[in-house]
Parts: sequence; C-alpha cells; structure tokens
Amino acid sequence: MTAAAPRPTPGRRRTRRALAIATGLVLAVALVNVLFGGGLATAQEDTGEAADDGLLQRGAQIFGAQCALCHGENGRGLPVDGPDGGPPLIGVGPASVDFMIRTGRMPLDNANERMRHREQQMSDQDRRAVVAYVTSLAPGEGPGIPDIDGWEEADLSRGLELFTTHCAACHGPTAAGIAVGQRDISSNLDIATPLEIAEAIRSGPGVMPAFNDEILPEDDVEAIVAWVRDLRERDSPGGLALGRSGPVSEGFIAWALGLGLLMIVMYLLGEKADEDGDDHGRA
Repeated sequence: MTAAAPRPTPGRRRTRRALAIATGLVLAVALVNVLFGGGLATAQEDTGEAADDGLLQRGAQIFGAQCALCHGENGRGLPVDGPDGGPPLIGVGPASVDFMIRTGRMPLDNANERMRHREQQMSDQDRRAVVAYVTSLAPGEGPGIPDIDGWEEADLSRGLELFTTHCAACHGPTAAGIAVGQRDISSNLDIATPLEIAEAIRSGPGVMPAFNDEILPEDDVEAIVAWVRDLRERDSPGGLALGRSGPVSEGFIAWALGLGLLMIVMYLLGEKADEDGDDHGRA
C-alpha cells in the first residue's frame, strides 16, 4: 500500500504563492519591454524635444516683448538712427547674448539708458530661453559660451603675461577700468564673474575686440580669468588698496588729507588769536 504524500503546510503554501506572484511580475515586465520598449523610448525622446521646443517658444515670447522693439523682428535689427535702432543679433552667438543678459546690460528699461553692469534683469530660465532663441536664428554661428571649468588650476604667470599683452591697455594694469575714448569706459573687472570675463573675451562687447580660439585658446582664457580673480582677491599689505594703483595714489591722498587738516588747524588758531586780541583791546 502506497503511502500518501504529505500535505503542504500553510507556510509552504504562502511561499509558493509569493514565488508565483513574483514570477508573474517578472514575466509581465519582460513582456512590456518586448512589446512596448520602442514606444517608451520614443515617448521619452518626444518629451525632450517638446521641452526644447517649449524653451524656444518661451524665448521667442520674451524676445518679442522685451527685445524686438530695438533689435527688430527675429533679431534683424532696426536701421534707425538714435537710441531706438538696435543692432542685428543674427549670428552673434550664444556667448554674446548670455553675457549681455547675465551682466544686466540687457534688456534696458529705457532706450536712452546707457548700458552698464547691474543685477541680472531676467530669471536664469528666461535667460537660457532667450539665448536659445537667438542662437536658433543662425545655428552654429558666433562664439559659444566658453567652458572654463579649469580656470582655478590655470597658470597665473601665463595669465599675467596675457593680460598685460591683450587687456591692460584698456582695463588698466589692475583691471580697475579706465577711459578708452569719448564716453567709453572699460569695465572694472572686480565685479565680473569668471564666466562673464570669459564671455567678454570671446564676444567682444562694445568697443572691446573679440578674441577667437586662434588668438586665445581656451587654456589662455582660463589663465586670464585666474589672474584677474587672483588680482581681485589679493591682500593689500600697504593699507587701503585704492584701486590697486600702487603707493602713488595712497601718498597723494595722505598729503591732501594732511595738508587739508593742517590748513583747518591754522585757520582755527588764527580765529582764536583774533578773538583773544579783541578781548585784550576791550579790556
């Protein structure tokens, strides 16, 4: 007589049920990947393209509202004399547009207002949108936004040499900015960020010349940035920096203040002597 097989205990039944459910889930996931894998990948790509399209549309809206009045429809520029005539932006490149917006030079509240460094007037997202839109008007043209991630390890001596050769004539030996003719005054680089310095080198804002890769390779740009930043953060052991122009300015101010105080003291002593003489005369 054959012995009856042992009946599974409740614990074993629960284990088998869990294994069956897990196996079913694995097979279901595999089946979905086989049947719909291509469709899911396409949906993700479409989402990315839609985000890019949305960024461009946002940039076009902002450009039409804040830039087209001076720079014309689609960035073609306005051939109008006076402050209302803005230059064309087709082909200027991402670095130029990003620099102008990042440094607050654009957009202007008033067409008669002079461009100057100030707080950024747009959000970062809006800035990226406008840069993307203007770049799309002439893809591949103009300087791109430079990659200067290695500027902190750049050679300072090389930066000093390059700054003296290419920059000091306009920005001054201490990067404090000087007058370069008529109303043009070079920027004080103390307030410029590393990326802003690099973008200015590549795009050449205002009367500043643009330096392409052939003139200044990326390593040289990083060296200039490193030198300017080191110059900015360097201590002044002689006292107040006063634009880092050396002991001449400090000595001049010391003489001016000293002579001014001496003249005040002499004047007060003279007034005191006159008052004492009048008192003796009345006595």
